[in-house]
Amino acid sequence: MLKNKLSIVLRFVVSLGLLLVLIWIMRKDAREILGILKGSNKALILLVIFINMLLTIVVAYRLKLLLSGQKILLSIKDVVHLTFIGYFFNSFLPTAIGGDIAKAYYISKKTDNKVASYAAVLADRILGLVATLLIALVGLLFIGKSLDNKFIIWMVPVVFLLTVAIIAILLKKNDTPAKASSGKSGMFHAIKEKLLKLYAAINLYRNNPVLLVKGMALSLGLQAMSIVSVYLLILCIGSDIPIFRLFLIIPLVWAVSMFPSLNGLGVREGAFVYFLKGYIGPEKAFTISLLWLGLIMLYSMIGGLFQLLHPVKAKGGYADD
Repeated sequence: MLKNKLSIVLRFVVSLGLLLVLIWIMRKDAREILGILKGSNKALILLVIFINMLLTIVVAYRLKLLLSGQKILLSIKDVVHLTFIGYFFNSFLPTAIGGDIAKAYYISKKTDNKVASYAAVLADRILGLVATLLIALVGLLFIGKSLDNKFIIWMVPVVFLLTVAIIAILLKKNDTPAKASSGKSGMFHAIKEKLLKLYAAINLYRNNPVLLVKGMALSLGLQAMSIVSVYLLILCIGSDIPIFRLFLIIPLVWAVSMFPSLNGLGVREGAFVYFLKGYIGPEKAFTISLLWLGLIMLYSMIGGLFQLLHPVKAKGGYADD
């Protein structure tokens, strides 16, 4: 328990520290950055917000598909609601996993099926991760030689291979019948039994490859549209980058943002500046990172309002149903 608390504190310190260092480095350009924000095309910013609201519905639909693979049937309205609540919890729990845990927890409260709920949310996270890393790998093939950070060059393929290996293990044919609890006691035995149940639930997806293909297609489409969103933000501040180039760069930003932190805070903004400064300058690159952070904060606030005004209750619906 103490170890987990220390881990959360460390991630918070790393995130806040990195963000403060970045702000300190950019402090001399603060007036220019404010000028860029003031002169930005507000109509394009509104378009990006609208596009990403639609993408949230697609994110929710992907989770709905994966839940159906676990025989959990929720309406798209419910899953969109839970998706925004996940965004809210992402804001102050370690990395994006915090939001996933919150979503799985609330889905299990609505459905009274904890193992299947966590299995679907984990599968949803893995599909998103694979799509990000796959596009990042393609990006490295084209721009890897121009990067001076060898750690990033090696990190992306290593994490991708590890992820593929984990997927192969999770979807490996399992002929062992599910066993009832052996009656043994102890914390480690209880954890082992829960993990075995989770593995058995995820392994069910191997019998539904069409669903997995649909989920991967949606994940790749979501990645593409998120890159288009960044492109529109670049246009809105009066800059331009060939959009194909962004398809090679932005997945690397997302990949680096997976480093231990508080929902990518600090790491993500630093990655934006690192990868974009050579094309649009550090000031505009930092401005793009601030606009993207604002988008994330907007989602979090919407999720917070949902959680405050329409909280999830136990099986049967929401608090005001």
